[in-house]
Amino acid sequence: MDGFELNDFNKRIGLDTDLENISREICESYKLGEFISNELIKIGYEDFNYYLTTGLGKYFVKIFNKSRSKKDLDAYLDRIRAITRERERESLSTPKALLINDDIVYRLDFKDNHYDICVFECVEGENYFELGEKPDIKILKQLAKETALINKMDFKPEFIYDTWAIINFEKEYEKKRKYLPDEHKSEFDSLLNEFRQVDIDKLPKAFVHGDIITTNIIKGAGSKIWIVDFAVSNYLPRIIDLAVIACNPCLDENSCENTVERIKVFLNEYNKYNQLTPYELEVFWIFYKLANVMHILSPIFIAKTEGDSEENRYWLNEGMVGYSYADAVRKLKMV
Repeated sequence: MDGFELNDFNKRIGLDTDLENISREICESYKLGEFISNELIKIGYEDFNYYLTTGLGKYFVKIFNKSRSKKDLDAYLDRIRAITRERERESLSTPKALLINDDIVYRLDFKDNHYDICVFECVEGENYFELGEKPDIKILKQLAKETALINKMDFKPEFIYDTWAIINFEKEYEKKRKYLPDEHKSEFDSLLNEFRQVDIDKLPKAFVHGDIITTNIIKGAGSKIWIVDFAVSNYLPRIIDLAVIACNPCLDENSCENTVERIKVFLNEYNKYNQLTPYELEVFWIFYKLANVMHILSPIFIAKTEGDSEENRYWLNEGMVGYSYADAVRKLKMV
């Protein structure tokens, strides 16, 4: 990572001191032992995330982007509190948030800056983006069960707007259409018309993670998976989680046939825990296309307006390949 990129990360939180100083404050306040090292996490578009290693172990630290409004920050913290409660009740596979003063947020004033921080136990393993692979069939079945548990949560948080979210396609497409190559515009115009025909009220609503992708699935010891980062979770049609998983964790970039089979396995497994309605199955392929289009639309916009990156190119490729499989996905028949 060169100096410019590091400064870009630092700007997210207004960091104007050595990160070690913040980490030492965290170690002392949480009683985590002596500071040993920091390791910046270079993927992700929003907050400042890093691994903190101390005398007592390794931890995941999230420092929230200073651009977040108080309303957005409070809404995100409410989600972490809800997940923390559900984790204890249903053994949800997500890392444990550490408490400080009986809450999950550490509000640190250091010199002339304020930082809002959450610290989590660090699970051993790597996410699938870092591993450069996709979950196998056994893991996809675990993922289906975990997704069903998330969707069963009795939690209706305040809405958080996400520029990558399927549900926001119409608004984001209007903003970003001009940046697309001409060959995409007519196809996506047609998709917008198809989306407008969907009766959203007929789709079962649930608490959805909204971003169960390779960067947010950690492969741990014994092939156990952990789902992280509920930053864009909302109360929305549950089909959104299924479409997002279908377009990325289920995707085999080298085989349309294998991708369709993997989606089929995932949906059948999910159906064991949360039965899908005929209307969900009818419109699933539209949401699958939308999920892929958001992985085309957003990276192109970011590359044109902010600059490109390896991560950005990854998502663009995922979207392009997944979208090319849409006709085959439309013909998918569950067992």
